[in-house]
Amino acid sequence: MGKKEPESYDGIITNQRGVTITALGADCIPIVFADPVKKACGVAHSGWKGTLLGVAMATVNAMIAEYGCDLEDIIVVLGPSVGSCCFTLPKESAISFHNLHPSCVRQFDSPSPYVDIRKATRILLEQGGILPQNIQDQKEDLDLCTSCHPEKFFSHVRDGLNFGTQIGFISLRE
Repeated sequence: MGKKEPESYDGIITNQRGVTITALGADCIPIVFADPVKKACGVAHSGWKGTLLGVAMATVNAMIAEYGCDLEDIIVVLGPSVGSCCFTLPKESAISFHNLHPSCVRQFDSPSPYVDIRKATRILLEQGGILPQNIQDQKEDLDLCTSCHPEKFFSHVRDGLNFGTQIGFISLRE
């Protein structure tokens, strides 16, 4: 925040007090980042393409570069998203997830394997140096599939073009 807005982006960071930043998701993962030591935060929208492109670690690296954050201080919350129970990709796209880690893909030999973008995001964050205990992705309803729970979540996978969105948001107090 505070710099010229790029043409498109899936993440934003700030250290400004009283400013709320948000990331949307309706199957994609809204990711929230906080560094309570350096008083900085960020959000990112991570669909399957953004996951593979590394939007989560790009957000972390921006916090490090802009605000001097340390990897071990950054806490990451993965908001609700579509689960591997409901999300498929064409095999040619699923290959990249399989290459990241075979556990990110089920029924790999089918034309449309099931893909776990949450697991892939966790793996990429851990590979990038985020401490496993600083990744919150299973408490409360965070690990529920957005497509399987219409009473709790919106879902593009389930509802097609007539869908709403969840919002992950954060702001700094003080």
